[in-house]
Amino acid sequence: MNPSFRGCILSLLFCFLSNSGLAALVSPSIPNRTVFAIKCLTENSVWIGTEAGAAHFDGRAWTVYRPEDGLPHKVITSIALDPQDQSLWFGTFGGVVRYREGKFEAFTVQNSGLVNNVVYGVTVARPYVWIATTNGLSRYSLESGQWKTFNDENSPMVEVWGYAATTDSFTGDPWFAIWGSGVLHAKKDGETFDSYQDPDEIFDVDVVRNDGILHEIQATISARNGIIYSGSYFGLTRFDGKSWNTWTVKDPDSGLPSDFINVVKISPDGSLCAIGTDKGLCLFNFEKNRWVTYRKSPGGAGGELRIFDQGMWRSEALAQAPAGDFIWSVDFLGDTMWVGTSSGLYTCRIIR
Repeated sequence: MNPSFRGCILSLLFCFLSNSGLAALVSPSIPNRTVFAIKCLTENSVWIGTEAGAAHFDGRAWTVYRPEDGLPHKVITSIALDPQDQSLWFGTFGGVVRYREGKFEAFTVQNSGLVNNVVYGVTVARPYVWIATTNGLSRYSLESGQWKTFNDENSPMVEVWGYAATTDSFTGDPWFAIWGSGVLHAKKDGETFDSYQDPDEIFDVDVVRNDGILHEIQATISARNGIIYSGSYFGLTRFDGKSWNTWTVKDPDSGLPSDFINVVKISPDGSLCAIGTDKGLCLFNFEKNRWVTYRKSPGGAGGELRIFDQGMWRSEALAQAPAGDFIWSVDFLGDTMWVGTSSGLYTCRIIR
């Protein structure tokens, strides 16, 4: 087993940063155990979005932000960084909000050109901020302040439920996971799109493997250096600009713990993809075809490693278990992963 994978799990520096009070060094606690979004900036600056507000960790304690502090809604679904001015953008169930110089500025249907207040994804791809809503994509110009809506009338969308947005930091290209319309890639002009949908056009099964995106219902996406991973509630897709790869739990070369995928996140060096499912967190190394899942032990207390390496399965028992197996969010910070679940937040250190 590669030391980077083994170290990630076996040298766990677990911080169960939840309302259970298991982490004595955290005060106050995070606002809610359900952690939908994580954005790691530095060791002393980590933001999370939960079902009951946002919170910032400064390395010692949490500061919690709720609607009374300027958020348009308590449910925080996504967090994006503007690398140019270091402002943060939060997607919420009541609009999108920019956090800059200690102040929140909310954009809603009522005060802006945002197409819908229910926001699932937000990403900064200058000169634009792109917002994925339940009624299409909104594009906000950081230079002119103008808004534009993209939906089934002026884009390749069949359904208009935007579920996730990401920007490839190497190419600057924004990508979107659309519920019912597969994956969209915004071209450099910011006006037109490449559309990728399931070529089988059959809803409940993937007839031919590796012929395109796994399913037209896509829930999450991550892009880095021209490679994308996208996840659905039916399995995983990888695209390198030319070739497609797809995996479900039934495929002989797959180590997925579940087809129900809530989040994918490519590591900064591009070597790993973290896959958050309803049955644990999985780390995938495409080049080595190695899958490592960490989850609670099905036999009782503690945790379990479930390893699929070069076509062989094995399991290892661990004394510690994560906060929960239903994974909502994940982000990388150096040699550490921060993982948000439906039962709390934990960290996992990677020793390389």
